[in-house]
Amino acid sequence: MSNSPNPDCSQAGFRLSHQIVVLDAFLCDGLDIDQRERITHELVDGLLGALDMSPLGPVEIYLAADERAPGWSFIQPITTSHISAHYFERPGRLPHIRLDAYSCEPFDWKELVRVCHRQLSLEKWRANFIRRRIDPDADREIYDMAGYGARVTMEERTRFTEWQALKETERADTIRRLG
Repeated sequence: MSNSPNPDCSQAGFRLSHQIVVLDAFLCDGLDIDQRERITHELVDGLLGALDMSPLGPVEIYLAADERAPGWSFIQPITTSHISAHYFERPGRLPHIRLDAYSCEPFDWKELVRVCHRQLSLEKWRANFIRRRIDPDADREIYDMAGYGARVTMEERTRFTEWQALKETERADTIRRLG
């Protein structure tokens, strides 16, 4: 008998996905720090709904400690892991957000970008999507993406096994040069 609170864990064929998106984005306009509670809750609610995730507890919001870069941070534990972000405004630069969404359940990273754009008005952004795998027979997929607003302008995919083979080739070339 499984001790897991999730009944799916005891079923044959249950498989965790382990996916993370790391989004770094400039925003078209600054956010009102006095509205951080509302802005954060609306963003988190949008992400939870669009990505079919459930909160594990309340969202935690913290003001930035360094007054040279005013803003705030938040973390939302979810049943499958977490969503966290840091919003900052540096004088003379566009305001920006750094957001991580990690889940053991599969989700669409493009939908995450669309939700962030609807809620925050993204300008230029870069992101990485990683499908983590620990099994040596399974490929680890890594995507490098960029865009503007909700639009994806660049998407490159690398598989960990391909990357590993490249590194092994580079090591062999280095050994030949040194030998």
